[in-house]
Amino acid sequence: MGGILSWHLFSIMDKNILSNREVKILEAIVRNYILTALPTGSRFIAKKKGFDLSSATIRNIMGDLEEKGLITQPHKSAGRIPTDKGYRFYVDLVAKSGILPKKVQVQIQNTLYKAESSDLHLVMEATSKALSRATGQLGIILSPKLCDGIFRHIHIYSINQNKFLMNLTIDSGFVKTVVVELTSEINSNRIEAACKIINERYNGLSLQKIFLADDSIFSDVESVNQGVIRLFIPSIQQMLEKQTSGEIITDGKANILLKPEFFNKEQVGSIIEVLEEKNLLMHIFGEEKESSNRVIVSIGGEIENGQFSSFSIVKTNYKIGNMEGYLGVIGPKRMPYPYLISAVEYTSKILENTYKQ
Repeated sequence: MGGILSWHLFSIMDKNILSNREVKILEAIVRNYILTALPTGSRFIAKKKGFDLSSATIRNIMGDLEEKGLITQPHKSAGRIPTDKGYRFYVDLVAKSGILPKKVQVQIQNTLYKAESSDLHLVMEATSKALSRATGQLGIILSPKLCDGIFRHIHIYSINQNKFLMNLTIDSGFVKTVVVELTSEINSNRIEAACKIINERYNGLSLQKIFLADDSIFSDVESVNQGVIRLFIPSIQQMLEKQTSGEIITDGKANILLKPEFFNKEQVGSIIEVLEEKNLLMHIFGEEKESSNRVIVSIGGEIENGQFSSFSIVKTNYKIGNMEGYLGVIGPKRMPYPYLISAVEYTSKILENTYKQ
């Protein structure tokens, strides 16, 4: 992966307006809030190792950070918590993608490897589960559009006199299966001949092209075989019609509801509603603003839809053969960003390496 990409509320140039002491105190506030979900006071920081400053000095610096919109005070007697702008500064200029613990790497690998490799849906479910378990957040994946896949071959098997099983294989070994019922009987030799011709003519084409194509590609085929082919082409196109958009798959909603930020009973219903709105998640999660191949971090108000103002998204793209999708996590803004960036990056890498051509 090529690093971290973010939508900036806080310009990278603005780092010059913070002194080293301000950066250090802001980092301490962010780290403590991520760890405890509690505001940070000046006395707490003054007692930390590496801070040779009085509580009064730290309070003054906190006041400066608050004026710059990087931290806020929930109420008068409380310490400070980071704002969206403060989190952005932390992610862009302080947090770094670290090395994922070996135990977590193995856990992600095992979850993915256990999935049936020829079934795209099961692979996607395993990926969202791997992300959820590794991060303690909502694991989410936008599956690729199967219609972007490349046709490899088709096999048609007779189940009985009028019923047939059709297996369509695309690049990376994924298989789509459909049962076809016809009104007439066809012997196995004619089916085998039809499959051979279909495989020759469609091999290497994207499923999207096949879906949109007419049957003129078979115009020079002998009429005896054309008839059989034309019996199965509509079934192939009907199968592909359902694969023209990606599917959003999530795992770990309970992880979100257990976060201290969402203990408010009034919030629970709206949170569940948001996390179960598939079309909304598909739009938010699949939205691409710049070239991908990098980890994208979107924080609170940076996310286009206001319903996600309490959340952050860490995502990246992945490629399987000719197909592309997104994977990542959604959680509260109070997230361990360096760890999540590593986990998302690693999961994408394992998924891609598993299906490398």
